[in-house]
Parts: sequence; C-alpha cells; structure tokens
Amino acid sequence: MLKSKNVPKEFWAEVVQCAIYVQNRCPHAKLNNKTLQEVWSGRTPSVSHLKVFGSIAYGHVPAQQKTKLEDQIKKYVFIGYDEKTKRISCSTQ
Repeated sequence: MLKSKNVPKEFWAEVVQCAIYVQNRCPHAKLNNKTLQEVWSGRTPSVSHLKVFGSIAYGHVPAQQKTKLEDQIKKYVFIGYDEKTKRISCSTQ
C-alpha cells in the first residue's frame, strides 16, 4: 500500500492499521462467510464508509481558521480509519 500510493515510510503503522481494519470487515471461509467483526461483536459491519487508501480527500476549513482570501477547503491524503469515531484519518499533502 505504501509503494502503490507513494506514501512516505513514516506512515507504515497507519498502513498496517488500515489493512487490519478492512480485513476485519471481509468475510472468511473458515468462519462460514462471516466477518471477524461479526463473530466478535455479533453485528454485521457496514462497509459503505470504506475509502481507497492514499486517495485524495478534501476537508472544509472553518471560517474562524481562515481569512477572506484563503480557500474554503484543504487537500488531504487518506491514510486510515479512526477506531474510536466514525471519522477517517488524513494527512496534509
């Protein structure tokens, strides 16, 4: 994932965490086509929020953090999912 998206080596931990996050939401034959998260929690996980690692993401800049002439959005690179909230993690380019 690091090499295919030209992400710096400093983000290797985020790559591993993102891969595990996705793998835990994929069905496994040994689990009767259930996901690891489904076996652990008893609920079928949603995959509608999954994004492509290393893709470009845009975030809104609040009015308090910018001047009139600055852009309203900021460009980021997607590097993973936050386990504690429903947000995704991004890094500035």
